[in-house]
Amino acid sequence: MRCGRPEHGPDAVGVTGIGATDFPHDLAARWAIVSADLLVDTRTSRVFRVVRRDGSLAIAKLLKPEGLHELPGFDFLTWRNGAGAVQLIEMAGTACLLEDAGVLTLREWRLSMGDVAASHVIADIVGQLHSACKAEVPSGLLPLRHHFRALFLQAGADAMALAEPLRWCADIVESLLQNQCGIRPLHGDLHHENIISGGGRGWLAIDPQGLLGDPAYEVANVFGNPDGAFPDIIEPARIAMLVRLFAPLIGCGEEKILRYAIAHAGLSISWALENGDPLSDGSDAFERRAFLDAAKRLLEEKVFSS
Repeated sequence: MRCGRPEHGPDAVGVTGIGATDFPHDLAARWAIVSADLLVDTRTSRVFRVVRRDGSLAIAKLLKPEGLHELPGFDFLTWRNGAGAVQLIEMAGTACLLEDAGVLTLREWRLSMGDVAASHVIADIVGQLHSACKAEVPSGLLPLRHHFRALFLQAGADAMALAEPLRWCADIVESLLQNQCGIRPLHGDLHHENIISGGGRGWLAIDPQGLLGDPAYEVANVFGNPDGAFPDIIEPARIAMLVRLFAPLIGCGEEKILRYAIAHAGLSISWALENGDPLSDGSDAFERRAFLDAAKRLLEEKVFSS
């Protein structure tokens, strides 16, 4: 969500005028919304930055039928109650009203401040997301094994061009899943564009998947991000830096962090294959495949503690 704040004031548009952005009038009335700007319209959801009657800004996310798999993420936000992530203000069916985290993504901030500084921001966010919580763990979170189902399916397709690397990834995943430690709620999709600042509370995570599993998976997606940083993503020194930053934070061996990063790269490739996305140069699947090669060499060199 990198759009700017709305230029109009809270009294610029009445509730009856929101129809221009196709915002549901029942939700506008329920949440005292007087203005709504459409930020994103995807296959799974519509996201609006809204102005409420008291002048405050918020984010409204309206799931489409194809986006119902995101509901566990709402449960995760409720459980965190603002610790490290945006506050979920209220839910109404498959729609939710969220704290406005701001407009600056960590991806943008990294361009001026550097990768190491951005990685430490991620580490701080993980520390907050994994801090103690007295609330009962939500029952609707998605177990990691179910999360990896696309990888297991694609790895079993013998005629598929990437069967060999995906079978290798699936074997790693199976071993990891059978030896999970400290199972807990996870954001599940932590990367540079899902960490936002500028809303008054510093850096906050947005758009969680709402998973349940080994905390070492929490940082797996960081290794393949941010978008547009392919030379860094396959750089062994950068991979090693992230491994050594995250392992003590999570409280596990370094090799485990790398293995979960490999597992997620295989999953990302599998999602691309399911969606019919290209495997050409510059595609997400191409970059994740190249990361697998770099990570495999590091595993074979045994440079990390187990």
